[in-house]
Amino acid sequence: MGAKVIHIHDDQIVEGCRRQDRDSQRMLYEKYYDTMSWVCYRYLKDKMLVEDLVHEGFLKVFRNINKYDHKGSLEGWMRRVMVNCCLDYLRRQKRVAGEVELTQASDQEVDTDIVAGMQANYILELIQQLPAVYRMVFNLNVIEGYPHREIAEKLDIKESTSRAYLTEAKKQLRTLLVQAGAGLERKIQNS
Repeated sequence: MGAKVIHIHDDQIVEGCRRQDRDSQRMLYEKYYDTMSWVCYRYLKDKMLVEDLVHEGFLKVFRNINKYDHKGSLEGWMRRVMVNCCLDYLRRQKRVAGEVELTQASDQEVDTDIVAGMQANYILELIQQLPAVYRMVFNLNVIEGYPHREIAEKLDIKESTSRAYLTEAKKQLRTLLVQAGAGLERKIQNS
């Protein structure tokens, strides 16, 4: 579904959704579908599953729209709903805590020129290669801005475990970036 330009202010759309107006719900869905899909995709690899969870998330948004208090952005509130849908799914699948053991990764330097040349989609693909629990902690902390205390509560782990998972996620991502950079350098040299 492509992004459509909607010129109605979010407050008007929210008020329509509170009245359960189908047109307002459709406008909200169309306006934020792509953004919310990217939010969910950061947590899950399966695109079909992402689509299901985005739909589930929007249903929760529509059911709970009266809880949106206009203190923050609508998009931020919806992102939290989507993240919670993903985390709930992963908890149901028992993919969260204890899935992976912490390993030692070597500290490697990352050539920032190579990283700067990579597109965001490619970096997202690298993040998708992380084990699920590392990917979740990385996304929650680095991308969504959750503190380790909240991450620990959401994932039912210790705060120190959240920190350790983030450290390991960064190490593994650094390794993937170095490998990707080396492959990119070889490709450029062979051109």
